[in-house]
Amino acid sequence: MAESDLIVKTFVIRRVFPVCAVLIVLYVFKKNSKRINGIVSAYVLNRAVPSLNKATKGQKQKLFSGMWDQQRKLGRDLKILEIGAGSGANFQFYPPNSVVTCLDPNEYFHGYLEENSKKNGLSVNFLKGFAEKMEGVEDDTFDAVTCTLVLCTVRSVEKSLDEVQRVLKPGGKFYFLEHVAAERKSITKFFQRLLNPVWKRAFGGCQIIKETGNEVRKAGFAETQVTPFNGSFPFVFVVRPMCMGIATK
Repeated sequence: MAESDLIVKTFVIRRVFPVCAVLIVLYVFKKNSKRINGIVSAYVLNRAVPSLNKATKGQKQKLFSGMWDQQRKLGRDLKILEIGAGSGANFQFYPPNSVVTCLDPNEYFHGYLEENSKKNGLSVNFLKGFAEKMEGVEDDTFDAVTCTLVLCTVRSVEKSLDEVQRVLKPGGKFYFLEHVAAERKSITKFFQRLLNPVWKRAFGGCQIIKETGNEVRKAGFAETQVTPFNGSFPFVFVVRPMCMGIATK
């Protein structure tokens, strides 16, 4: 082999091939970025469920105890819609034998939902969609609608709550638990305002300055109960201010 050929071969192997390999990887990632992001997000959130529930377990137990009262009064299993169900973090708090429709834009949660529903004696259906426009969900369908740590991320809380009321049966209950804006003029509120733009970009549209409790109060439910509390998030003080409640259609 001529020396010039050896130089060209070495250049191609050391320079051209690595660049081509990187370009191919980037191309494949770009073509499949949504799929990869969906798979990774589903896996990470499923792994984080124990920690998330630990931070609000007492509040969730108290909040969802209302479902057991509902079930007793109706004398049958509940039909529940969970908005932003994720991997099923709330399933352990629902009455067994409930039929749960899980609404989430990430279809890769489906497998985790099936697994967690079996552990908790529930029947589940998965519906890919968004809170602001629940396509395929008929009016007056559900006994209960639930969402936890979801309204912080939706584009329109108002439209989401309109949809909640549309799909609830008359007398149906909306159970919610969210992190919210801190009290005005507090140091926490100052940092929430400061960090919100970065937080929103880093966490998929989640905002830490929403006054969700007030939004629910103004939504036109027949009856609304909102209880403020502080979550047990040890290192993330900007999401400690929280509220939970039940709104009746």
